Amino acid sequence: MNLRARLLLILLLALTLPAGLVGWRFYQERMIEIEQAQVRLSSLARRIGDEIDSRIQGTAQLQYGLSRAHDLDTTDRAACSEFLSAVREEYPQYTGILTIRPDGALFCDSLRTGRQLDLRDREYFKQAQTLRGAVALQPAFGRLTGISVLQIAYPVHDGDGPLKYVLLASLNLDKFTVERQREFIAPRPQLLLVDRKGSVLAWSGDGAHRQVPGTAISDAGLLRLATQPNGSAVSEIVDAQGQAQVWATDAAQVDRRSGIHVLVGLPKAELVAAADRRLMQDLGFLGLIALLLFAAMWVLAELGIRRPVGRITEMARQLGSGRLDARIPGPYPRGELGGLMAVLNSTANSLQRQRADIEQLGQQLRQSQKLEAIGTLAGGIAHDFNNVLGAILGNVALARDDLTVDHPAERSLTQIEVAASRARDLVQQILAFSRQQPPALVTQPLRPLVEDILGLLRVTLPPGITLSTELAEAPLHVRADATQLHQVLMNLCANAWQSLQGQPGQVTVGLAALWPADAKAAGITVGEVSSQAPIAHLWVSDSGCGIDEATRLRIFEPFFTTKPVGSGTGLGLSVVHGIVMGHGGALTVDSAAGQGSTFHVYLPTVTADPSVESAADERRPPATWSGQGQRVLYVDDDEVMKVLVERLLTRAGYRPLCLGSVQQALAAVRTDPMAWDVVVTDYSMPELSGVEFARQLLTLRPDLPVIVMSGYVSDELRLAARAGGVREVIQKQYTLEELGSAIHRVLADRG
Repeated sequence: MNLRARLLLILLLALTLPAGLVGWRFYQERMIEIEQAQVRLSSLARRIGDEIDSRIQGTAQLQYGLSRAHDLDTTDRAACSEFLSAVREEYPQYTGILTIRPDGALFCDSLRTGRQLDLRDREYFKQAQTLRGAVALQPAFGRLTGISVLQIAYPVHDGDGPLKYVLLASLNLDKFTVERQREFIAPRPQLLLVDRKGSVLAWSGDGAHRQVPGTAISDAGLLRLATQPNGSAVSEIVDAQGQAQVWATDAAQVDRRSGIHVLVGLPKAELVAAADRRLMQDLGFLGLIALLLFAAMWVLAELGIRRPVGRITEMARQLGSGRLDARIPGPYPRGELGGLMAVLNSTANSLQRQRADIEQLGQQLRQSQKLEAIGTLAGGIAHDFNNVLGAILGNVALARDDLTVDHPAERSLTQIEVAASRARDLVQQILAFSRQQPPALVTQPLRPLVEDILGLLRVTLPPGITLSTELAEAPLHVRADATQLHQVLMNLCANAWQSLQGQPGQVTVGLAALWPADAKAAGITVGEVSSQAPIAHLWVSDSGCGIDEATRLRIFEPFFTTKPVGSGTGLGLSVVHGIVMGHGGALTVDSAAGQGSTFHVYLPTVTADPSVESAADERRPPATWSGQGQRVLYVDDDEVMKVLVERLLTRAGYRPLCLGSVQQALAAVRTDPMAWDVVVTDYSMPELSGVEFARQLLTLRPDLPVIVMSGYVSDELRLAARAGGVREVIQKQYTLEELGSAIHRVLADRG
């Protein structure tokens, strides 16, 4: 990240706080807007409920006055209807005014239709018959007229006597709703009137929650809010289109006799529109400030920092490339950067005087530290592989016992055994390398060794990569450590296909004879070789990304790598270089960026000695051992090793019990200490080490033989085991060969 990018990042971080404050203020304002809107909507709902009550009271007063008029106390139906028609024209909020005789028959009607209706089954008429001095109320929707009304029935009695008639006024709820909605100030909310059953009486306003009068409320959330029995409520309801609405009900509706529920609602987006606009304004202002600050910081970084730093960087680059005569020309800027330029020039003068001594001492120190680190790393990881290899070799031996000699799987098992044995030898070489021990050199033909390695490589070859060979027919005997040459070729091939970077490509492995005269002409020098004997030339080439000149000069340095962090150690080619040098050979590379790479290995050849066996044919046969039913307790948290050891011991005539936990094993011994003849345990257990486990076992039974197995047996481990009372320490990778002998020895010692 360059300097300007870092300054920009600092600026962005500095703007985080004001941006956060803007966001917090926006959140607070939204909450306030919503709360205020909820209060307003609740107030509107209550006011409309009060107005409905007021209309009911006014209607009752009008009905009381009409009941005193002689025009209604008549048997002239036409005159009575004409009178009521005149009253309705004066009070247009009613759709109709009529009188009902005590038997439920319609008498006079403001509409003057002359119709005959039996209204005995109407709820308002039934209520009015039981009332005196009060009105009966019933909201209703006219199926024929499509108008919702509130039926207000007033009973008129003959003094204290019987019912004379019922005076009915139908308050137009549709008209009432539209008039009230028009009175609302912007933003105008939606107004909804429903009865106690949730049926829509009237609706006014625009919105996604529009309801059809005469039907049940279509929105379940709105229905629950409309019919809730506990007074006031405010709720946010999301419709089927995902739009949120804030609805409020009349707080006093439970105390009203009208049976009408009032709901007032507004889209949430309209409630917070003002807060959203303020947020956009604040963000725009903040963005403008940020742009101005960024421009100012950019100019400051360019003139005051980047250009002076660029001069310093150029000076450092030239010093890094070896030009110790480079200097920063004046004039120097004032301040710290100018002082740094002067210091760099002074440092260059000093480096130029001391260059030879510093380079020599520094190189020696780096090489010493890197080699020490490599040795520590090798010794630390080698024992982990031994656990796996011991399991592989043991299971191969068991599988062979289960098969006949001519079984088709015998050939595969042989290959597995060969590969695992070489891997085991490789681990030993790593341990030897960590202790700086020389390789075990054996005279052997090089081509069979290369073909063996290529057989293993083809199995692990990534898809899309073609592996081809160009191998000479000549045997080309060399004096070499087979395991180390395996490591050389494996590392070179792995680097080759990694250079392809996941793309299809070609990797070629070649082997040919190079005569000393040609080698000398090419500037290649190897160890002692006869002028009549050829030099073995082994190479690995690829069609990958290639290597630039600067990288090629450092490619064999320990810990130098071009791979991302976590993808490489920088040890592969340095180890290859060390192995080739240890064999008296030479290692070179031909490469250019984008043109692939070829690594050349040159080894001196020797005359074949048929009396010497090659390393590939060396085997350590397992010892012959058997038991007589002795009880063996085996403890290991590795399930593969548990299965392997159980089968080995069972076939050998023992009665094993394999457990994966130290605590389980201690419990088994504690239950019956005399039931066990010998205990075998892995050293690296999660709860206790094998030595600590042995100490606890000996407190339960001092004469119990204990054997410890480990993938890496160091001198420190042997000393600690001896001090802890352990009888034997064996290497886990030689479980097949050594376990039986160790058990025989400790049982024999016990007598």
